[in-house]
Amino acid sequence: MLTLLAIWLAVCIALMLIGHGGRLHSAGMPLAYFLGLSLIHTPGAAVYIDFPKWDELAIRTEAGFEETVTGMVAFLIGVMIVRSIATHKSASRIPKFWPPSQLAALDRLALLYLFGGICYFFLGSFVAIPSVGAAIAALASLLVVGSSLRLWVARQEKNSTKLWLSISLLPLLPLITVIRGGFIGFGTYWLLSIVSFSYAQSKQRLGYFLIAPILVFVGLSVFVNYMASRTAFRQAAWFQQVSIEERFDRVLDIFRNFEWYDSASTKQREVIDGRLNQNLLVGAASERLKLGAVNYANGATLVNMAIGLIPRALWPGKPQVGGGGTVVEDFTGIRFAEGTSVGAGQVLEFYINFGTWGVIGGFLLYGSLIGWMDLRIMERLEQGDQTGFLLWFTVCLALLQPGGNLLEVVVSAAGSAITSLTLGYFLKRRFDINSTPDATNSQLTVT
Repeated sequence: MLTLLAIWLAVCIALMLIGHGGRLHSAGMPLAYFLGLSLIHTPGAAVYIDFPKWDELAIRTEAGFEETVTGMVAFLIGVMIVRSIATHKSASRIPKFWPPSQLAALDRLALLYLFGGICYFFLGSFVAIPSVGAAIAALASLLVVGSSLRLWVARQEKNSTKLWLSISLLPLLPLITVIRGGFIGFGTYWLLSIVSFSYAQSKQRLGYFLIAPILVFVGLSVFVNYMASRTAFRQAAWFQQVSIEERFDRVLDIFRNFEWYDSASTKQREVIDGRLNQNLLVGAASERLKLGAVNYANGATLVNMAIGLIPRALWPGKPQVGGGGTVVEDFTGIRFAEGTSVGAGQVLEFYINFGTWGVIGGFLLYGSLIGWMDLRIMERLEQGDQTGFLLWFTVCLALLQPGGNLLEVVVSAAGSAITSLTLGYFLKRRFDINSTPDATNSQLTVT
């Protein structure tokens, strides 16, 4: 397990160095995906480093984590291939000069995105049409786009007050998702995406390396305390329909009885092993496939992904192809309570289709795709193309769902594209992008 964790750490460092000192900048999206996937795989593997009893769960965890690390190495290679090709094709760019008026316009645009993201929390509860719901759900990603753009503007302006004020508000994202629906995961993934974007723009990266262990420790502490009261909180929020004020008070109760993470605590170990150990599912599926208890899907879930792209409004009789819990139950043999939502995750889904080669090939393509979009995001931002920046950022964010099914991922990506293109059309009335033959001199003006 130590060897696998060492390889994982090497991949992490490599992704953290992307875009540092080179011609091609990074929006931090490959790092954001890696951190999100690590969140549901690495803590569960780490608890078995000094595990006193190497039982069946430990064996499955190691087998699953081995596939995860293999996939992340392939993911890194995919990202580097795309960046290598782009480096040879691109010419050296002259850094664009951003006048204060343009930066002020971008700052207002960032605030507009944040407002659109807040609107999601009000509109999401009233939309029952699945096809429309996917587009409305994409509004949530505007919180990430708006926060990232505002941090970028603050760096360009060298406005440390705005920068640190924006950073200090980021922990509110997981707090909001907990209070609204009892889920901490969505807000955490948004937080990781924004921090990764901000990190990629920073020239002082050593501080991030030094503070990372502290943030991991604090994050695990918050998680185990959240899990201790999650069931009671969701009972109050979902069934008792308590007010926002009472939900906030219940969240504060978590911190009143706060316990720091203790690796020697059996209770905390079980919590992490049960919720942050997707390796168990991969290991269980690998075991059943090798024993012949089930057959490989051979691309069946990819077919479902293609069917899922067709709106039900155009195909009313479209077969039901969703259900990550069904996929997980069929291949792992693990049964979950009725109504429990279980995401297969990319590692498991690639593996059940074509085994280890499916993991390698799948993550090689996934890394190439995210790496390519990562380049497009910064290219559009640096050229002043805010419509393109919004499009590629929101679509890429939809791909950053390491615990989701590919079907859910592509539907989210399609919804994000529709939403961003629609918003871009209306934003053009206010934000006019005038491109000159030299893209580095593109101008963003406010009409």
